[in-house]
Amino acid sequence: MTSTRAPGAEDQRRIAEHLKTSPLFAGLGVAATSSLSSICRVERVSRGRAVVEEGSLGESMFVLMHGRVRVEKQTPADDRYTVTFLSHEQGDFFGELGLLDADRRSATVTAETDCEVIVIDRDRFLEFGDADPVAGLSITRRIASNLASRLRRANDDVITLFAALVHEVEERI
Repeated sequence: MTSTRAPGAEDQRRIAEHLKTSPLFAGLGVAATSSLSSICRVERVSRGRAVVEEGSLGESMFVLMHGRVRVEKQTPADDRYTVTFLSHEQGDFFGELGLLDADRRSATVTAETDCEVIVIDRDRFLEFGDADPVAGLSITRRIASNLASRLRRANDDVITLFAALVHEVEERI
C-alpha cells in the first residue's frame, strides 16, 4: 500500500456515498451505511503496486473507490495469468473472504491505475455485525450469494475442461 489515512468526516461521507454504489452494500439503511463507513479507512495504492498478494493472510476486504485493478493467479509452474479486471465504476470489491475467515488470499490484486480503496477489517466488521445484526447478516448473505455464484462458474469451468480433455483423449485413441 502507498498510504493510509484515518477517515475524517469528509472521508466518512465519501465512503458512505460510495458504499451505496456497491452491490454488496446497496440497500443498507442510512444509519447502517453511516455506521459501516465509520469502521472503514481509505488507502491509496500506486499504479503497479499489489493491494493483496496470493498466499498472504486475509484479514480485510476492499471496495474500489477509484481506479482499476488486475486479479491474477499463479499456476503450479509459477506462471501468472489474469483472472479478471475490476473497476470502481462497477462498484467492484475483492477480498471479501477476509471478512469471514483468516485463510490465505487466493489471488494477487495489483493496481492497474493509481487507486483508492475502502478497507474493512474483519475484527471491525464483526463488531459492526454484533452491533447491527440485521445489516451484518444482510452483507454476509450477499457475500455468500457472490461466493455461490463464483463456485457455480468454477464448477461449469471444470466440467467444460473435463469435457475438452475427454474429447482430446478420444480423438487420440
